[in-house]
Amino acid sequence: MPGGCMNPLRASSTKLMIALLMAPILFACTTGQAQRASNHASRELEMTVRIEPTPASQSSVPKFGVELRNVGDHDLILNLGFMLANGRNQYVNAIVLTIIDPQGKARQFDLIGPPAVAGRMDPFTLPLPAGSTFSIPVDLDKYWAAASKEFEYKFQPGRYSLEARFSGKTVSPQEANLDMKGIALMPYWTGTVTSNRLQFEANK
Repeated sequence: MPGGCMNPLRASSTKLMIALLMAPILFACTTGQAQRASNHASRELEMTVRIEPTPASQSSVPKFGVELRNVGDHDLILNLGFMLANGRNQYVNAIVLTIIDPQGKARQFDLIGPPAVAGRMDPFTLPLPAGSTFSIPVDLDKYWAAASKEFEYKFQPGRYSLEARFSGKTVSPQEANLDMKGIALMPYWTGTVTSNRLQFEANK
């Protein structure tokens, strides 16, 4: 009404209607932001697993290679695992394998670590500039199905599938040695990236 006052009840109803109409829009925007954040890691780092061409050996399964590639615009720093003896022995235990047997059962395979650690242990960190690639050889004889307590798992003849997963994490001040405390301050890539699923044959 020109020059008059709006009824308080009508004003409240109008505000409620506007809020209800805006709710789906706000929810869609929030959901979109969450999805973009969750996909951010995969836009920075890609992972590929492949079969390596190797001469015939006594092993019943082929050798593999796992490739980490920085597909983003910024340099990355990865925490791959740990090192012993001032870097002479390196263990990439941040990469785990999922292997599906011919019956469809999935098992997690982890890198077999040292039987004991006596002396210095350092984080195994890797600078990975934008556009660069780092390749890791994978020999299944050096992995075991510790999660399912099948420590001496034997591959039976048949077709299997293999998938690799890298979980990036920071280096804590407790993990950094006294003479290398600065590495705990580096901006490590954090998140999880999964490779392609590769099929392979196990022989007798």
